[in-house]
Amino acid sequence: MRRFGAILLDGLLALIAGYVALNSADHAGLPALQTFYAVAGAAFGLSFLNHVLLTRIAGASLGKFAVRTRVVREADASRPRLPRLFRRWLGGYLFLVVWIIAACFDMEDDPEDFCGVRLVRYQDLQALIPAYGR
Repeated sequence: MRRFGAILLDGLLALIAGYVALNSADHAGLPALQTFYAVAGAAFGLSFLNHVLLTRIAGASLGKFAVRTRVVREADASRPRLPRLFRRWLGGYLFLVVWIIAACFDMEDDPEDFCGVRLVRYQDLQALIPAYGR
């Protein structure tokens, strides 16, 4: 359920950014195509900043912070680099529906991540740090 909560919060943030862009474009009187570009740019831009840049800097997106989880590399529990996070962000749009269905029907507790990145509870990561000396 933590994964679903993080997805919900992160998605809501992107929708809010799109809504704010839509209102701004309406007040500016932009044509429909430019309004679409503004809404898509705001929503995907905030999503990119949240899922790629913030996760690289802080280890989690805003939604993941809220549910107290972190994103780590599967191989060594270190913080993933930008190319891996970027691939995960793009792939997340493709696999989002599958992850939601799996979470809703308890089909799999922790779906495999195709980029070698895992979502872990913050308290488990804190217990692991002394063992690795980080």
